[in-house]
Amino acid sequence: MQTSSSTTHLLTDSARLWKPGLPGIELFEARLRHHRFGKHFHEAYTIGFNEHGRGCCHHQGTEHHHEPGSFNLVDPGDLHTGQVDSAEGWSFRNIYIELPLMEQMLEHLEWRGSGVPHFKQMIFWQPSLRHIFYGLFQALAEPTSQLHQQSLLLALLSPLLQLNADQSFHIRSPKPESSAVARVRTYLEEHCCDNVSIDELSTLSNLSPYYLIRCFRQQVGCAPHQYQRHWQLIRVKQALTISSQSLSAIATDYGFYDQSHLNRAFKQTFGVTPGHYQKSNSVQDRSGE
Repeated sequence: MQTSSSTTHLLTDSARLWKPGLPGIELFEARLRHHRFGKHFHEAYTIGFNEHGRGCCHHQGTEHHHEPGSFNLVDPGDLHTGQVDSAEGWSFRNIYIELPLMEQMLEHLEWRGSGVPHFKQMIFWQPSLRHIFYGLFQALAEPTSQLHQQSLLLALLSPLLQLNADQSFHIRSPKPESSAVARVRTYLEEHCCDNVSIDELSTLSNLSPYYLIRCFRQQVGCAPHQYQRHWQLIRVKQALTISSQSLSAIATDYGFYDQSHLNRAFKQTFGVTPGHYQKSNSVQDRSGE
């Protein structure tokens, strides 16, 4: 038999709707047992992912069932409802993309369609996109560079539009762009601690943003935001051996949002925390050998 606290948790709806740092984006996450959404529409594109339980909605005269592992795709202005449709409740996350930002992303993707796209299917199954969605949601929800956020947003929109847009959409294949990629690499190394945007890199390279990302990945082996982060960590590593600053000061000086942000990234890359690395490689420790 469940405890009263567990029962209360299970029977209580919880939801959060907020604007993260990237303009034009709104995030929503919900764990519902009872709530019913009345007929409504959004002024933004909705890309949602169903996590647990099941929901249902009415959309364009049809009843749709939201099963775990499926995406919910709704165009701006489309009227729809929503409600729980299973005993275990319904949990899902939504990313709302406002129209001006979508138009900007379409330009970055080299969209050549007539006007903005519409989704062909509201309930969309594509397991390969799940990790991209979660990566993007996390990057938007936490303090992250705009280059990282923009890159993952393009990485999600590209296959979604290729697979489920009402107009044909093809991505051109990357070709060797050695000179342009070299300029971007140098720029990212020199500005590794700055909040660089994909538009800056596009202007520098004279390549469209998403094409640049794919050319860069093909030639370097990682995306531009990953390359920038690696150089950030290299600079931090150097600072940890020569600076007497606190870890929190080093974190902010080298482009991280706080010490915990630095700790996660540093340990993920080097296997130890920056504090451990600093202690093991401090001037005092070396002088006492």
